[in-house]
Amino acid sequence: MASYAQDVKNELARIFDADKDCLRAELIALLSVGAKKIDGRIEFSSTNAAAVRKVIVLTKKFFPNVKPEVAALRRKKLTKDLSYIARIFFNDELKTFLAEADSPDFLKRTRYKVAYLRGAFLAKGTVNRPEGQYFLEMSTRSAATTNFIRTQMEKLDFRAGFYQRRKNIFVVWLREADAICDFLGMIGAAEAVERFEIARNVKEVRKQVTCIVNFETAALNRAVDAAQRQIADIKILIAKKAPVTKRQQETMEMRLENPSCTLAELAEKLGISRDGLKYRFKKIRKLAKKFSRK
Repeated sequence: MASYAQDVKNELARIFDADKDCLRAELIALLSVGAKKIDGRIEFSSTNAAAVRKVIVLTKKFFPNVKPEVAALRRKKLTKDLSYIARIFFNDELKTFLAEADSPDFLKRTRYKVAYLRGAFLAKGTVNRPEGQYFLEMSTRSAATTNFIRTQMEKLDFRAGFYQRRKNIFVVWLREADAICDFLGMIGAAEAVERFEIARNVKEVRKQVTCIVNFETAALNRAVDAAQRQIADIKILIAKKAPVTKRQQETMEMRLENPSCTLAELAEKLGISRDGLKYRFKKIRKLAKKFSRK
């Protein structure tokens, strides 16, 4: 079963913007964030086949004469999933293409920024399932690239965090549910956002129900403890044959007849206020302490 992050990437991989400049920004992000140079070639690898397929489609669109090679390797660590690889010959044309990222006008429009962030997430992004803790991350092996991603997110009003995970892994992240929803919606993952919102609503309802149940359970436990103390006091007075008033006698008999009733229920049966009943039990307890010492 595919993870939530894989479902998000599968959805994003199906998006092909009508604006060629947006496609260019997305491909640059895919290659600059998710690929590395090996023996005169660029290798883009991912456990998501749809992301690799999108790299191949976009590469052929901008470089018709380039024929990417495709391979699949089974990873030896952790989940042992297949890792898909697209190998692209790194010629002067591709070098010039990637150098566009250094141009000050590279992401001058909002839609270019959005396309770039979509490509960055497809390349090295992950998002936790909404039923668990909320987090979305994108990681690279370059502090400059990760900071560039963070800058683009901040220009679009996302307050992204940044940290270094290991010696050569740099991460930009979001931790708030609203920010994650907005980000996924912005880059085009509408189905994923809908699933996220449903799961979040269910999670919030469960949290509220749990709070209510816990509150009611605690209140019930307090009522049971109070009733047991009251009965214990009453038994002391009965055993010691302590003199009590008519109202105290009435209260003692009512409690013994209704050991599981709450204070409010007992007060209603006696036809007095809850505070009035509390005062009676306070006097009974004081009297029980007095006779228990004798």
